[in-house]
Amino acid sequence: MFQLYPVLSPPNSNKDAKYSIVRGYSGDWEVRLIYRDSNGEHLRTNNRHKKLIAKVNEIKERLNPGQLGGVFYINEFRHVLVPSTGEGYIYAGTHRKMLDFDFYGRTLSPVAPSSLAPGDKWPGPHVGIRHVLASGGDDIYRVVGTMKHGSRKEFLSDAVGPEAARRLAHRLRRVKGYQGGRFYINEAREFFTPVGEGARGVSYIYLGALDDEPWFAAPLKGDRRSRGVTR
Repeated sequence: MFQLYPVLSPPNSNKDAKYSIVRGYSGDWEVRLIYRDSNGEHLRTNNRHKKLIAKVNEIKERLNPGQLGGVFYINEFRHVLVPSTGEGYIYAGTHRKMLDFDFYGRTLSPVAPSSLAPGDKWPGPHVGIRHVLASGGDDIYRVVGTMKHGSRKEFLSDAVGPEAARRLAHRLRRVKGYQGGRFYINEAREFFTPVGEGARGVSYIYLGALDDEPWFAAPLKGDRRSRGVTR
């Protein structure tokens, strides 16, 4: 039996906002990242995560027998999410190792460089889970549920209290502004936000890391491994 993940669709639809499993030139399965910058679109692969590849392909095989590979996501709890053939996402376990990729002599990593400051251009992968800074910049929310069974907004203030939620929201507001809007958190618990769309796609600005700030609980009840994720 599959376990349907209880959070509404996590991604944005851009090609560079998701990971995928593909066949490499050697014939082995690899994790692929599409990365866009001012020079265009780049395909980078990593074949070091065998257990992750096996988890995702197991779900893919059960969803579509004989059809392996395809898109997946990893959220801030390190939960692996595979799109189902219907609505929603299937939980494919937890992956603790960071996905990084060689990029012409430097590393594309979900972890921010130590020198990066909020407001700087985000240099890492664009894969992340959508959240929203509420208008006014005093709270944050995520969407939970499914379109079929109904969805709701979950506010950070309800999860951690108004003061803690406002403190984190104000950190993001310094860069995003009072109008609020969508932003993303990745598997390393780094925040980034889109800043426009041009001919080469959306670019992103760094908003900082979650660090030790209070955050939403993991959507899967009883998953103690999701608490206190270290960077």
